[in-house]
Amino acid sequence: MSILLKKNIVINRIRLIIICFVVRFMDTISMLWQFGILAAVLVFGIKLGLAVGLANLSKKYLATVCVGYGAGVLILAEISSHYANEITDLIYTYNSLFFIIMAVIMILAGIFTIREWKVFEKNTTAATCAAVIAPCPCCFGSIVVSILLVAPTVGLGAVDLSKYVAAALVLTIIVTYLASNVFVRYVDKPYPIVLGNFMFFLGIYFLLSALVIPNIAAIMNKSMGSISIVSMDSLLGSVIALIILIAIGIVFSKKRNILS
Repeated sequence: MSILLKKNIVINRIRLIIICFVVRFMDTISMLWQFGILAAVLVFGIKLGLAVGLANLSKKYLATVCVGYGAGVLILAEISSHYANEITDLIYTYNSLFFIIMAVIMILAGIFTIREWKVFEKNTTAATCAAVIAPCPCCFGSIVVSILLVAPTVGLGAVDLSKYVAAALVLTIIVTYLASNVFVRYVDKPYPIVLGNFMFFLGIYFLLSALVIPNIAAIMNKSMGSISIVSMDSLLGSVIALIILIAIGIVFSKKRNILS
């Protein structure tokens, strides 16, 4: 057998291995998306990537964040796989509390960042960014619980599934970090203003999650009956009132723009 033929056989095997890996990876990603794990990965990956990018931190810092969170998911998944029921119950019990704490931190840090820039022209993005990047119980908790719940369904162990989740999280952080510079140039605002508004929005997200998620879980555990409308007149009145409020808001907004 010639050397050239051997090289072609090796190359074809490598291609086949890569294709099999890519197909399996995409199938797993599709299943993760269906079960909602990627939703949690995207939310927290975008949060971390934008925070590092908007704070204008170096790529070495980005690498540290990626390694820390990727390894954190793998380690916690390994530990949690031995205590799945206990950890799931613990996170479900205190999840709302974690979300409220994170909401308060995000909102205060965002307001502080914007105020320091507008009043004193002081850039505190590097310091306040730590509030977003710091290891977040909500982030790790949501991802780990999703892994524990979905792993048996997709036919993978928690540790095996965590590898795909960690890879997706790291990839999301990197892509979002690279896109943040384009976003800032498009918005045409200083870094502290953009980061402050982002942190404030993130705080509102955590607050709404703390308020909505327990209610959604409670509703899903109850049997739902058919929806009955008591009065069409009251429904029509509510719609008209909503339209009037929207119209008033548009009028006030136009007057404010004219005056400014």
